[in-house]
Amino acid sequence: MKRTTVGGWMAGGVAALLAAGLALAPALAQSGGRWLHVRVVDGSEKTASVKVNLPVSVLETMAQSIEADHFRDGRIDIGHDGIDAARLQDLWKAIRASQDMEFVTVESDDTTVKVAKSGKYLLANVDGHDGDRGKVQVRIPLDVVDALLSAPKGQLNVKAAIEALAAHDDGALVQVHDGANEVKVWIDSKAEADV
Repeated sequence: MKRTTVGGWMAGGVAALLAAGLALAPALAQSGGRWLHVRVVDGSEKTASVKVNLPVSVLETMAQSIEADHFRDGRIDIGHDGIDAARLQDLWKAIRASQDMEFVTVESDDTTVKVAKSGKYLLANVDGHDGDRGKVQVRIPLDVVDALLSAPKGQLNVKAAIEALAAHDDGALVQVHDGANEVKVWIDSKAEADV
């Protein structure tokens, strides 16, 4: 990871998400419910940060209303460009049925990548061996992956995955630490984040 990329790549995606959800956020914020929070801190010489608090219902509405070539009714068509949807679903069933364990470990001179199943979560961790190389932790609830793969063969059900995420416990989903730069994505029931 390069320090200049943490703020750049996340800020672009966050800005697009924020712009798409701003029109709906005030009305949906009144109803309470679950919130998705994103914090990006670019700790370079000119410290900058991005803070986004979105009701999960905004994401559900966005997923349902996007219409594109391979994205309709909250579902993405897959099974093209070398992706076999049926095999992906079969692979997930095998992972879901397995005991808690580490599935993949990739070690190199500068990083270690691990993918594991632990309790109710699928975990992916990237650890830089040098403190400046950074650390990435991804924690996805198994129920969210189940929902994502609940669509008919050849599709991913994004809307169902967002709904499953909204029903899940509070907690961090993604955390990135790269020197002075940080990214955190989490869900809870607070409209404004303490972090």
